Amino acid sequence: MLMQRQRNARSQACAGARTLYLGDGGQKWVSCSDVALVVKDETGVEMRYPVARVARIVSSVRVDWRGPALALCMQAGITISWITTNGAALGTCLASHPPADAAVALETLLESDAGLDRYWSWLRQRRMAVLVRWAESSGKRIAPHQWETLKREWVYAGHLVQHLPERLRPLVLAYVHHALGQHHLPCIGWGPQAQAIELDKDVVELLWGEMNLYAGSVMENIQEQPDLAAVAERWIGANAATCAQHLYSLQRCAHRALRDE
Repeated sequence: MLMQRQRNARSQACAGARTLYLGDGGQKWVSCSDVALVVKDETGVEMRYPVARVARIVSSVRVDWRGPALALCMQAGITISWITTNGAALGTCLASHPPADAAVALETLLESDAGLDRYWSWLRQRRMAVLVRWAESSGKRIAPHQWETLKREWVYAGHLVQHLPERLRPLVLAYVHHALGQHHLPCIGWGPQAQAIELDKDVVELLWGEMNLYAGSVMENIQEQPDLAAVAERWIGANAATCAQHLYSLQRCAHRALRDE
């Protein structure tokens, strides 16, 4: 009965479900009711967050989680990402999903040398797509030598000048973990030599590269010491489709490889 209520709460989730940031503002404790998280601060004040209104959670390591609250998030399909006190990504808790067709196709793609080469080609193609989209939307004439430099450094080498604060990157990673979970895709794949292929970080680099290309507009109207969570949420809200395009493109790449075998 409890599980049914939790599933019903999630199925009735409103389109306006939002990210819950449990930051560094002192010690917090998280427990739960049947359908809501209960967050208590050091003063004893409690706040209730129905899981139907929570899209994902970014938590400080100073937050003390009760086991039932973690279980409620997993049953509701809510990812929880932990950020250390110095702003680094510590890890993410993901709900368990049965293998999806796309996940199986992706696993098959990565298990051979030819498939892995195909994956690296896909990654270069997506970097090129990012660069073309930026060039078309910038409204400025890009000198041929600048274009060739960007292609050489970004598309082929995966390097781009970083303009944004490094503490923003873990917040992008937290969102990518959520997006991968929504698509039932793994965060890490395994190559033919059992080497880890960090799919999550590859997708983060695509988004991070694009954010740095648009660094001026990402940080506009932000004060000297910006609220990075607000910056991340504003960019994600305006560009969620960009991440989805990368993931759908990856799924198509994996399915084509499976079909071509």
